[in-house]
Amino acid sequence: MPRASASTRRPVSAVVTCLFAVLGTLLLPVGSATAQPAAEECVAVPEGRYAGEFTAPGQTTCLELPSPQGARIAALTSRGGEGTAVTVEVVDANGTAQCTESALSYGSCALTGTAPFRATVRAEDTTATGSYGVHFVRTDAPQANCPVLTAGTFADDTAAVRLETGDGVFSHCLTIPADAHSTAELFRFRYAFPDDRDVFPDYVVRLIDTDGNGPESCYTHPMAGQQLRTDILSSCSLAEGKAYTVLLEGQNAPATHTLVHRDVTATAQGCAGSAATAIGAPALHASSGENGTLRCHRITTDTATDRLVINARDTEDTTHTLVMNAEGGIECYLQTVACTAQGSTSYQVVTQAPEDWTLPESYRLDAWRTATAAGLAPECPRAGSFTSGYGPVTGALSEERPAVCAVLPTVAGDRFTANVTATDGGTSTAEPTLYGGKGQRLSGPTYQTDGQSLFVLSLPDGADRTAYRATLSCANQPCGAEEPSVDTVTPTSAQSGTVATVTVRGTALSKSTTVKLSGGPAPLTATTVSVSEDARTLKATVDLREAPAGTWSLSVLAYDKEYPRGSFTVTPPTTGPGTYKPITPTRLMDTRSGLGVPKGKVGPGGTVTLQVTGKAGIPAAGVTAVVLNVTATGPTSGSFVSVYPDGTTRTSASNLNFTAGQTIPNLVVVPVVNGKVSFYNRAGSVDLLADVAGYYTTDGTGSTYEPITPTRLMDTRSGLGVPKAKVGAAGTVTLQVTGKAGIPTAGVTAVVLNVTATGPTAGSFVSVYPDGTTRTSASNLNFTAGKTIPNLVVVPVVNGRVSFYNHAGTVDLLADVAGYYTTDGTGSTYEPITPSRLMDTRSGLGVPKAKVGPGGIVTLQVAGKPGIPATGVTAVVLNVTATGPTAASFVSVYPDGTTRTSASNLNFVAGETIPNLVVVPVVNGKVSFYNRAGTVDLLADVAGYYTS
Repeated sequence: MPRASASTRRPVSAVVTCLFAVLGTLLLPVGSATAQPAAEECVAVPEGRYAGEFTAPGQTTCLELPSPQGARIAALTSRGGEGTAVTVEVVDANGTAQCTESALSYGSCALTGTAPFRATVRAEDTTATGSYGVHFVRTDAPQANCPVLTAGTFADDTAAVRLETGDGVFSHCLTIPADAHSTAELFRFRYAFPDDRDVFPDYVVRLIDTDGNGPESCYTHPMAGQQLRTDILSSCSLAEGKAYTVLLEGQNAPATHTLVHRDVTATAQGCAGSAATAIGAPALHASSGENGTLRCHRITTDTATDRLVINARDTEDTTHTLVMNAEGGIECYLQTVACTAQGSTSYQVVTQAPEDWTLPESYRLDAWRTATAAGLAPECPRAGSFTSGYGPVTGALSEERPAVCAVLPTVAGDRFTANVTATDGGTSTAEPTLYGGKGQRLSGPTYQTDGQSLFVLSLPDGADRTAYRATLSCANQPCGAEEPSVDTVTPTSAQSGTVATVTVRGTALSKSTTVKLSGGPAPLTATTVSVSEDARTLKATVDLREAPAGTWSLSVLAYDKEYPRGSFTVTPPTTGPGTYKPITPTRLMDTRSGLGVPKGKVGPGGTVTLQVTGKAGIPAAGVTAVVLNVTATGPTSGSFVSVYPDGTTRTSASNLNFTAGQTIPNLVVVPVVNGKVSFYNRAGSVDLLADVAGYYTTDGTGSTYEPITPTRLMDTRSGLGVPKAKVGAAGTVTLQVTGKAGIPTAGVTAVVLNVTATGPTAGSFVSVYPDGTTRTSASNLNFTAGKTIPNLVVVPVVNGRVSFYNHAGTVDLLADVAGYYTTDGTGSTYEPITPSRLMDTRSGLGVPKAKVGPGGIVTLQVAGKPGIPATGVTAVVLNVTATGPTAASFVSVYPDGTTRTSASNLNFVAGETIPNLVVVPVVNGKVSFYNRAGTVDLLADVAGYYTS
């Protein structure tokens, strides 16, 4: 680079040419010096700085050097500022040229000729006159006049050499003793602008050892976006056991420079030590200090085969990291993105927020182990398949868990893209990163794998929390190693008028896999609902609501190939009046243990479907509805549960309403479609239990129903029907029902009772079961101490009696009869309908819009409503819900136009929402609802009706 003379000025906005020169064999000056005749008059000079003056244009000065034969020297000259720019060459006593100007600047000028040696100095501009300077330095041995550059540490107060220029000083020399450096050093050079702002800064720092060699390698770390740098980092590899001379060649202009070097091998001083962690472990926290402050972290890992990802995060995305291995070799150059490293058990991580970059107060350092000798990160879950991609996965990241990961069963050549969105409405989106089978980072946005891969989703810079939804989509389906296949499709039949769910089992299934029915009036295509994580199970729904009964051809289309899988039968709907068959109360479902359905709470918006036909004595065909006592327990939040026929569209009707932590039962009469019923939970998660009490059948073998005016048969508080006394722990009372309240003495198979527990002294449950039989695990009422709660019970009658068992504490029990089932054929048959809402006082549905006041009555027209005939209806099955009551009260539901009895159907306290099933006679096509106290909103959902 041309030097600047005193008269040559450049603006400081130009690019600064300040760097560490790499001095090695390949970089030594080339060419030869021109032989000069010996000067007749030479000035003897010592080693060090010499100041001279040109008094006439074209003048040449001869300086006799004290250096002996075999020495190596540097001749440093000013690169600008005050004074005259000069060129220097060295000859021996015979005038033989020794080295070029370049070699003199590098300090590699070897004096091989005959002493004494002379330096000839002339002005670069042959017309220039005035003062000049030359600085002679011996480099083949440490020099006393070159002070020691003491090794620094990564402590904030580490020593640095301060060097001043100006007032005739334009250069400096320093010594690094042979035992005062490692084999890998990080040099930091900082300089200040000259006071004269028109002088362009121009400085060069070079290293040379006593053998005349430069460092094995030096790399000056560039800084993106910075043209003018006054704070420079350079990494140098130095020869072990060699002393070095540091040469600063600069300008004769007032300025301050500092220089420090630090060991960056495993022996570096001032590095905070910590071990690499599993992916997603909390980060290390560190303060940034001032701009340019260097921090060092030593990250260790168990074996050199471990691959690490090292990343600094801060609110400004300005913290740079420079990563070295145990030997000081550079793993990642100074950068703001994550570094992947392998091959060492120790890494020195140097961090810095450089000058002119926005300074964060602190930063977080992640050091995650992404691979070991055994394979990709063992703590990451293994995805079962990558046929069409991975996800969607959702969740949240925070400083407590800043990343999630998954190992994907990809194979060489798979190509895929990532789509990540923030689901919390924020602007910070989680960052996806893909790593290959050896833990190496893959480049995006379309990733191509070399085998198994690792997916990491991490918290971005500037965010301490974000919620995410992430999907990886295969661009060349099918991805992964498995070949597509289709094994079975079940079931092979479903009922007309429903939406049936079919299950496909095979390999490499995806959401693009299609189930088709053909051979009917028009082909039907199923809608894929879900694919299992291992891509071996697919669920799809096929709409049969308009499909006629008959046999259809069934096939599956996967990746442009069709797999015929036999036939699919659409059966006629099960219709006709049903008679009731009571059975011994039996538990069919318990999500806590996995009875009947998969083990696990039902989540928000979740549905479980229970097979009921063919279970517990229920026949496989001809069943129109089942009677279930459904219990919700352990809910995590307030919610409701709807029970509805499988394959049908769920309506707004609900069956259970509960608060967090509450256990509550309710009787449900639900139509059966495809032999199943479904259970939907609105919010939170909850365990569900279902005990069957009986079923309705179209084969005519069951009992018909006789509704009666609701009448109280039992009250332990007064001794009605049973002895006057609370039922104790593990106690049982037995009630005579036949021959009472219009119930005949013979032919009665079951009774419908509204049973109320009141004044319990402890949390407990009550089971109602046939007299003289063994009580099963089925329960009918669940309650806590002090709680009053009712529930409808349909219980078989044996010996004309039914029994009531209390599990714990003591409790009063009441029983109001609503009707009975008889074998004499004189009663009504049952017609189930899709549950639908008939009444809601909140909106004015079915009755005027208003809460029911104290002593108030509302009357609901039921006959002639959708699904219910206008005549011939003897009773209806309603799920009645009380909500928003202002006081403790009860509600009685009774036939329109009749005298209300003492029987009640719902009991509640202020603010409580509670449902109960009611079977109520219909008079004048209507039923009435009475509220005892306060005001309350009432809802009624119809499940079916009885007709004569």
